[in-house]
Amino acid sequence: MTQNLPESISIAKGVTMTFLKNAEYVTRVTFTGDADCEGLFVPFHWHETHDEIMRIESGQIKIAMGSTPYKVYTPEDGEVFIPKGTPHSLMSVKGIPTVVMERTVPMDGSKELFFRNLFAIRGGPLGSLLPVMQVFYYGDGMPTFPIHIPWLEKAFVTLLGYYIAPLLGYQLKYPDLKKTS
Repeated sequence: MTQNLPESISIAKGVTMTFLKNAEYVTRVTFTGDADCEGLFVPFHWHETHDEIMRIESGQIKIAMGSTPYKVYTPEDGEVFIPKGTPHSLMSVKGIPTVVMERTVPMDGSKELFFRNLFAIRGGPLGSLLPVMQVFYYGDGMPTFPIHIPWLEKAFVTLLGYYIAPLLGYQLKYPDLKKTS
C-alpha cells in the first residue's frame, strides 16, 4: 500500500507547512501575515540526536537559544544553526509575511515523520499530553522544563511517550513514511 500524503498541511490559520522532497531543506513554513493569521509559537524544547538549521527566506522570525533572549532573524542572517541538546523556541512576528526553511543534521526523514504525527493529533501540539509525548519520544523532541534538567526531561518523555501512551492505546498515525507496494 502506498501512502498518498499531502505535500502541504495547514498547521494554524494562515500558516502552512510544506514537505520538500529531494531538496536541501525538509520543510518550508509559510506565514501569510494577514490580520487573521494565528502565527506560530513553539515552546522551548531540544533534540538529542539532531542539529536544526533554519533559513529565513523572507520576513522575520524570532528564535531564542539556550539562555539567550529572542532575537529577530531575517534573510540577511543566513542559516541559523541550533546544535543538538540546545533548548530553543520560535515565534512568528505578527503581521509580517514570512517563509522559513528547516533541515536537520542528520537528514534522516524523521523531521517530516515528527510533524506529520504531531499535526495528526486532535488539537495538534496543543492536544492531549500523552500522544504529544509519544510523538516527541519517537521524533527526537524533548520539552524544556523551567529548570532545564536534560535527564529528567528525557525520562518524562520516555515514561509518558514510550510506556504510558501505548499502554492506554495511543498509536502514532504514521509509524514510518516508507512507501511500500
